[in-house]
Parts: sequence; C-alpha cells; structure tokens
Amino acid sequence: MTDENKTPEKRFETSEVVTISAAHFIHDIFTAFLAPLLPLLIDKLGLSLLQAGSLTAFSQIPSLLNPLIGSLADRGSFSRMLVIITPGITGALMCLIGLAPSYATLAVLLFTSGISIAAIHVTGPAIIAEIAGKQVGKGMGLWMLGGELARTAGPLLAVQAATSLTLEGLWKIIPICVMATLVLWWRLGRIPLPPPQEKRKAMSLSAFGDIFRLWRRMGRLIPAVMGVLFARAFMAGAAVTFLPTFMYGEGSSLWFANIALAILELAGAAGAIVSGSLSDTLGRRKVLLITTTAAPVAMLLFLLADGPFVLLALVGMGVFTLATTPVLLAAFIENSGSSKATAGGTFMMISFLIRSAAVIAVGAMGDAIGLRPTYLVCAIIAMTGVPFVLLFPKPKV
Repeated sequence: MTDENKTPEKRFETSEVVTISAAHFIHDIFTAFLAPLLPLLIDKLGLSLLQAGSLTAFSQIPSLLNPLIGSLADRGSFSRMLVIITPGITGALMCLIGLAPSYATLAVLLFTSGISIAAIHVTGPAIIAEIAGKQVGKGMGLWMLGGELARTAGPLLAVQAATSLTLEGLWKIIPICVMATLVLWWRLGRIPLPPPQEKRKAMSLSAFGDIFRLWRRMGRLIPAVMGVLFARAFMAGAAVTFLPTFMYGEGSSLWFANIALAILELAGAAGAIVSGSLSDTLGRRKVLLITTTAAPVAMLLFLLADGPFVLLALVGMGVFTLATTPVLLAAFIENSGSSKATAGGTFMMISFLIRSAAVIAVGAMGDAIGLRPTYLVCAIIAMTGVPFVLLFPKPKV
C-alpha cells in the first residue's frame, strides 16, 4: 500500500482539548454553588432534606433531551457555540439563586440552568473525542479534570461570595460570567474543529433513529454502564451534594464543611485524570474494577475516621468515587461509531437521571434516619457495582 492510500493517524490535540476542558471548568464553577449554599438555603426557605435533594433533580430534568441534543450536534456545526455561551448563561442563573423567595422559584431557576448544563455536557465530550486521536480516555480525563477542579473552587467561591456579599448579593458577580463567555469566544473561535459534513451524509434524517441505532449498537454495554452508575450514584450524591450539610450538622463551621468538599473534589480531579489515562493502557474494565471496589471502602473509613484522618478518608473517597466517570464516558463514546455527540448525550442523560433519583432518595433517607446512617447505606449500595463491571468487554489483545 502506498503512503498516499494510508489514512493519517489522528493525533492528540493538546491545546484544543485543554481549552475545551477549561470551558468546562469555568461552567462548572457556577453549577458547584448549590451544594455549599444548601445549608443557607435550607435555613432561609425552611426546606426539608428531601426538598433540598430534589433541587439537584430540577437542574437535571433537562438531561432527558440530551440524546436529541447530541444527535442534532452530530449533524450540525453549533457545538462550538454551545461550549462558548453556556458558561455565561449557567453562571448568571446560578448567581440568582440567593434571590429566590420560595422553593418553587428556586426550582424554576435550577431547571432553566439545567438546559444550559445539558448543552455543554453533551457537546464538550463529543468535540474532545474527535480531537483526542486514540487517547480518548486521556481526553475524557482532562474534561473531567476541568469539572472536578471547578467543584473544588466553586464551593470556596460560593462561600466567600455569600460571606462578603450575603446570599442575596450573589447576583453582583454576574459580570464574571459574562466576561468568561467573552474570553471563550475569543479563544475557542480560533480553534479549527472537525466539520460534521461527512457524518451528515452518512446519517438518516431521523434524530430518533440515530438514538435507536446507537442503543442497538451498544448491546450489553448500556446495562453495564447503568449498573455501575446506579451503584455509585448514591455514594456520589451523598458525598458531594450533602457533604457540607452533613459536616455542618456534625458541628463543623460552614467554612470547614466546604473546605472538606473542596478537598473531596480536588482528589476527584486527580482521580479523573489518572483513571482516564490509565484506562487507555490498562483497559476500561480493569480500572473500573479497582475504583468500584475501593470507593465504598473509602466511605466506610470516612465514617469511622476522626480528627485529621477524616480529611485523608475524604481524599480516598474523592479519588475513587469520582474517577469512574471519565472511564465510563470514554467506553461509551468510543463504541458509538460516528455518533459521538449522540452517545455523549445518551450517557449524560442516563447519568443525570440516575443521580437525580439517587440524590432525592438520599435526602429522603436523611430525613428518615439521619445523614450518618444514610452514608452507611450508600456505601453498601456502592458495592453492588462490581458485578456490572464484569459485563464490560475485555480489552482486545
């Protein structure tokens, strides 16, 4: 075969992947406002833990549209624009939650922000998968790194803003959101991304047909992914959404409670980048087996720990609980053929819906039996993910 007939191997476009991951970071800083401010919102609006948990669900209901958004993105050329504008839209809406006079108003704000959240989480991973070459796991790891670093910085920014500006004064940082979108417009507008023209020719006109064919193509991978997501959703929901509330209720200050959340998320950021890259070489199944087994053990150690060992246990929880997502996402997208955005949207829909239901269940359990026993139940549920990992295809030799 002549050199002319060889298909050039795609390389990992580091600068482009990092820039899109940075957009994820900017966006998720503002989505991370809800968990650290929950204790204040609970006091202000008189919410139960069940109502507090349901707030996360409202922001994730629009994820039902994720596969459709993904299919349209596979056909069109607006993915870049969504990555640019969503940080500004989401940020502005999240800065308004302190002004909400009631639970209903807060729910509407979070639902509206959820549409913007869905858009970036569908299109971002699909673009990265196109420009990551054979290192899709590494690309997903960097994407998740942006999100986890945002959830590290977000709680600290939220508490600082609420302390200095008051909860009702959060709207005053909206100009930061607008500036972020302008910077992304300048930076992302220069990045040459692969055009979707070839894929458009190969696809039918039915977006729903694309989704149906994707599900058929995935086979047993879909129930495997759903099983792992379900098992970890309770633990992740308890560890992230309710950690500040849990520690605040145990006597910690609001600042320390959110520093604990920042430590958890920073550890998760490290876990995301390491697990994504390792899964490119060791295989998705092996890395998932390690993280799924270790995560509930880390949560049990957290419940038993005291003093400085609490922070060490939080590191373990963050590393192993949050390291699962980039590996699952990489496995899902790389088995999707040309429908990468559709696959990313489907994955995010499944993930968000399962996690929404889990967070509501965690809140209900917290109301009924208290958060400490609820954490124990969540750790036990997390152990059920191991059998589902065994359904993942073994790496080809």
